[in-house]
Amino acid sequence: MNRLQTVRNDIHNQFHSSLAGPQYFYKPENANAYAAYYTAMYLIQDTSEALYAHMARGFSSDAMFAYIEFWGVMQAIEIQQDAINELHTAVVGCAPPPPAKASAWNRLRDKRHLLAGHPAKRKFGLQAPQRTFMGRSFGTYASIKYEMYDAQSSKRTHPTFNLRQMIDEYDAEATQLLDDVLDTMKSRWPL
Repeated sequence: MNRLQTVRNDIHNQFHSSLAGPQYFYKPENANAYAAYYTAMYLIQDTSEALYAHMARGFSSDAMFAYIEFWGVMQAIEIQQDAINELHTAVVGCAPPPPAKASAWNRLRDKRHLLAGHPAKRKFGLQAPQRTFMGRSFGTYASIKYEMYDAQSSKRTHPTFNLRQMIDEYDAEATQLLDDVLDTMKSRWPL
């Protein structure tokens, strides 16, 4: 989350060092874009700092706390992704291009939806339901383990994934989108 935080701070500094950006956003017809800008900036900052701090500490050794912490981490990432999209739209004037299916951005969203969307019975787009369960002792950032039952194959598996690696890859992808925002600001509203 370091790279993302750095570029977010650069965007903040560009905005506050330029007269043209605030003049644009402070016009009544741009009030919604300004609200999107500052809301997104706060959400990106708060989620980045919280994720960075939690990744440095790791999940609690108390299984009950760790369980809730995992869902908080996954939700914070989704909040951040939505905020980045809103920031891009507010400054660049359009939504960013959709991330590639294999991107860490999508893999994180898909994993959250797999594990928390409808874990008791996920069937949208599938030939047969899948059921996922994540126990209280699921692992660490380096290795998260869950159980998945696939009704089509009648098999139960215990997949694992490296959440730290996915977040690091996502950080690079999200930073590229924020770089686009910063470049647009520099060209539209130079210092």
